[in-house]
Amino acid sequence: MIGLGVYDALAQDIVDADTGEIYPAISCCNNQEMASRCSSMDAEKVIWSIKANAQFNSDCAYLLREGFKNGRIRLLCNEYDGEELLGEIKGFSSLNPPEKAQLLLPYINTTLLIDEITKLQYEENGGKVKIYERSGMRKDRYSSLAYNYYVAIQLESKMRRRQVNESSVDSMFAIRPPKYNRKVVSMSSGRNKYPSWV
Repeated sequence: MIGLGVYDALAQDIVDADTGEIYPAISCCNNQEMASRCSSMDAEKVIWSIKANAQFNSDCAYLLREGFKNGRIRLLCNEYDGEELLGEIKGFSSLNPPEKAQLLLPYINTTLLIDEITKLQYEENGGKVKIYERSGMRKDRYSSLAYNYYVAIQLESKMRRRQVNESSVDSMFAIRPPKYNRKVVSMSSGRNKYPSWV
């Protein structure tokens, strides 16, 4: 229910109390029922709704594992290597601590994600896998990565189908140059000679 509350808040215009700036409503792009909850008919459809169940979570876990195995998912380095890399950039050392922390945040989150994933447990039953955390641990970063990777695969598949359809239409209307198997001869008409195909 928390997710639904967040969606409902995003699906209406939000006014920043400090600045008065209005953030326009955004809507769901893959679920008509969720899209109908949006208060603005012209809201940009950018939210991908996920209604997770045991089968869906299992599919996401298998997809994520394959993504890592075949090299389609590559993570940032850990925060210690990240700090070393950032330190080589001119001007990084002169930044104040909050600015440095902001630049380090993606690397810190990568370290936390790796730590979280390595501590997860799983059980397989009937062709499905169930991923769960140890007592006192969390799996929010894992879930975020798994769901986002699933969405990325869906978008990639949709784009691939669109490209295939467009290329098949292009090939239907392709104009190919004619093939000529005849020799060129000269025909005279008065003083000028005009080549022609015979």
